[in-house]
Amino acid sequence: MAGWGRALLPPTALLVVAQLVWAPDPYGEECRSKTYPPSGPTFKGNIPTYVINLDLPPSKRWDNLMHDKKTELKTVIQNIKDIANTFFPSGKIVDIVDNKIAHLTATLPYPFNEELQGIANSSGIPLG
Repeated sequence: MAGWGRALLPPTALLVVAQLVWAPDPYGEECRSKTYPPSGPTFKGNIPTYVINLDLPPSKRWDNLMHDKKTELKTVIQNIKDIANTFFPSGKIVDIVDNKIAHLTATLPYPFNEELQGIANSSGIPLG
């Protein structure tokens, strides 16, 4: 009986390999040309341009961008929190980042520390 298992293994392995070889590429994409400027059903309009004025105080430099992109930033942050909570369902990791290590931004060199504080203030997102 043990011989049967060994005899069936190579044909089964060949079948699995054959399916992998002939399976469509899940990441394949057709090559497209002449796609600029964008158009079509997924086109949502022109991408805005923002000027980050480095003459402003660091805490104010990102205010215009945060005013316009606050919702998108909150969505990205929530997605990151959801991923973290998938691996650590207790929510402790997100809590630690949001509340306990936010003070580490003060250790960043000027002007980055103040820019991050300004982004947090403008967007309403916790500094962590």
